Amino acid sequence: MKKITLLLTMLLIVFTSHAQFDWSTNPLDNGWVEYPGSNGEGTVQSWTWNAGGGNPFMYITWEASSGSLNCEDWLVSPPVVITNTTSGLNFGVQDQYATDYNSTLSIQVSTTGQTSGFTEVASFTEANISPSAILNVDLSAYEGTTIYIAFVWINNDGDRLYLFDLELVNLYATAPSPATTPNPADGATVNLNNNTDMNNDGVIDATDQHYTFTWSPGVTGDAPTGYNFKFGTTTAMTSINTTTSMNDGFSIYGMTTETTYYWQIIPENAGGSADATNCPVWSFTTSAALSVEDAQLSATVVSPNPVKDMVTINSPVGFDSVEVFNQLGQIVLKSNADDLLNNNRLDLSALNPGMYMLQIKAENKSKTVKIIKE
Repeated sequence: MKKITLLLTMLLIVFTSHAQFDWSTNPLDNGWVEYPGSNGEGTVQSWTWNAGGGNPFMYITWEASSGSLNCEDWLVSPPVVITNTTSGLNFGVQDQYATDYNSTLSIQVSTTGQTSGFTEVASFTEANISPSAILNVDLSAYEGTTIYIAFVWINNDGDRLYLFDLELVNLYATAPSPATTPNPADGATVNLNNNTDMNNDGVIDATDQHYTFTWSPGVTGDAPTGYNFKFGTTTAMTSINTTTSMNDGFSIYGMTTETTYYWQIIPENAGGSADATNCPVWSFTTSAALSVEDAQLSATVVSPNPVKDMVTINSPVGFDSVEVFNQLGQIVLKSNADDLLNNNRLDLSALNPGMYMLQIKAENKSKTVKIIKE
């Protein structure tokens, strides 16, 4: 889930990982290495793994040099084979603070090992990174070669960097088509969720009000590897302009009730971006403050997740129906509350493994939950 506080600052991103770079466990235990630079600086902080609540990432914290040289912290991959379908490197980054401390992320490649023979292939300043970005590196010069990829954070009392969503992509992909099936739907009136104390101040208030957005990739072109997310109270959508690799679980906090908002999704991959003029600008209006019933529906919990066969829906209020959608927005399972098994259990054994959206409806209201079917 990606969470943004509107008009204030990005509070938290929970990151996802991809198959080529499995960070479900600490990568430093699985072939990755980290070390300081050869100039002797960068020995205080080290690249550190965080499980991220099931969505792992690596981060490196700033440190001051003992002299005029910059600190260097290296994170180097195991050997990776580059082919004509995996010659693009995509990854997500987040800069902890808005201030520019002149830090640099250098991407370097070696064909000989994890500690020598490196050549820089790309360099990104904090302006490229802040507050977050999906970055791309062309590795086509190494097609047919086994390489080691280094992520080098270069700073002097600089900033904390988060690294996530590493994947190798087809550099020759066809640009994706516009996204479809927006949630909230175009023109909808929605209830904001208000059941999480995002400020950790012991009070759930207006700054905690949020909505979780989802959408589906288009049906033509190659699959997107990222999405440009635009959002605001006018069609110019100047409040938020950021990138995400996710099309589900993208949450914005701090929205107000009885307000019309506009948003747009522009899918991207190594082949380019969908034509923005063909990507619709959607709108929705937030309803008045949450009623007790709305808050209770928001408190509904679906478990276990991930699930193999049977999920249980625990809700403080009764509900009318449950619908399950695949990633294309198609209904693959629908059940009335009366059809569920004992203790509100829903049988998903007939579904193929993958990600689904489970929508619980009650009195013209709904809550949508992402489910991973194993």
